[in-house]
Amino acid sequence: MTKKRNASKAPTKQDAYLGQRIREARIATGMTQTELGELIGVSYQQIQKYEDGHNRVNGGRIGTLVTALNRPLSYFFPDATDVRSIADPIASAFMATKDGQKIATKFPRMPMRAKRAVMDLIDVLSTENVNG
Repeated sequence: MTKKRNASKAPTKQDAYLGQRIREARIATGMTQTELGELIGVSYQQIQKYEDGHNRVNGGRIGTLVTALNRPLSYFFPDATDVRSIADPIASAFMATKDGQKIATKFPRMPMRAKRAVMDLIDVLSTENVNG
């Protein structure tokens, strides 16, 4: 018995274009498929499938790719309008790191008391760095 792939889930020309842009951005940033996969939470094989246009990139993953590859949404979707404000380049660069991604995913899950303690520590450490 052969399974037919659901036509609505089959990759399209747009998926192939998106995969090509992912590959171009990844190579331009000097990242391996493994490194990109670790940043966005998938295997390097999944990155290969995205880049080859064999698998569709779901909506939630697109935002993560935009951040990890440090590219505007319009890089991947030239006909789309990106209404987000221009991101701080230092923050964008940090969010493209493993530590930045780890903090971004774990911090919102922390209890408020822990969040305050982390923010207090960041304030103290960043002030010390500036002053000496």
